This record gives sequence, structure tokens and C-alpha cells, in this order.
Amino acid sequence: MTLYTSKFLKVNYLELQYLMHFYWSDYAGYMDSEGVYHQFINFLDKRIYKRANQIYVDWRQVEHLISQETIDWFIKYILPKIVSHKPYRLAFLLNDPGKIFLPQIIPLTHSKITTNSFSDSEELMQWLMQDAERKTPGEDDHDHDHHHGDSCHT
Repeated sequence: MTLYTSKFLKVNYLELQYLMHFYWSDYAGYMDSEGVYHQFINFLDKRIYKRANQIYVDWRQVEHLISQETIDWFIKYILPKIVSHKPYRLAFLLNDPGKIFLPQIIPLTHSKITTNSFSDSEELMQWLMQDAERKTPGEDDHDHDHHHGDSCHT
């Protein structure tokens, strides 16, 4: 399911895997760094309210615009708004994963999420989905736009 699409960014949600995938288009390579921030904010303003256990960010097209400040901003302002109350893994697809520093574990309010970066999409998906929780087709989904503890019953 597509949650957001623009000329620069497409965000898909794979419901059975609880996976949110951010994909930057070829056009995004012509933006400036403010455009990256703007697209994330537009996504948060207009998105369907789904939260993900696994997050896949393909930054290859905008890698030249990504600074440590961008990573820190994403972790502080965007990540808490898109992870579920049971976050699992966050993976970045980059042309050169060694150029950007990512903490291995990001503490969140009630949990933590493990991160990794890759230059190969198949390796990324293998790591991302290893031991990941999956939804059974037809299973009732209680997806909310707020966090709960273990006592979430709706």
C-alpha cells in the first residue's frame, strides 16, 4: 500500500511485514538538503496512520544531501512518529554506508530499535526481516497513531 507519493519521495507500507519503505526518486537528486526535510514533513502531514516495526530507507538518490545533522534530525523527529510500539529494525540503503555514522541502537521512549546500513538491497532485506514479526493474512490489525504498552486492547 502506498502511504505517500510525490515527485521526489514514495513511501510504501507492506502490511504483512509491518514494513515501511522510503524510496527517493531520481528527481530527488536535484533537490537541496532542505528538500529532504520538506518531503519527510509532508509525508508526516499527509500520511495514512500506519506505524512500522521495520523501516527501510533508500537514501541512494539523496545520499549527497545527507549529513550527520540530517541523520540526527530523522532519529529525533521522524523516527518516533513512524515506529510502532514494538519497533524492531531500521535499515538504510546507501551507495557508501561507511560515509554516514549511525548508532547501532536508538533508544526510544519505551523501547529501542536496531539500525544498520547496506549497499545491497537483498542483504538489507535479509537482515531487516530476520526474526521479524509478521502478520498472518486476514489477521485483525489494531494499528493506531499512538503508542501503547502491553495492555493495548481496542
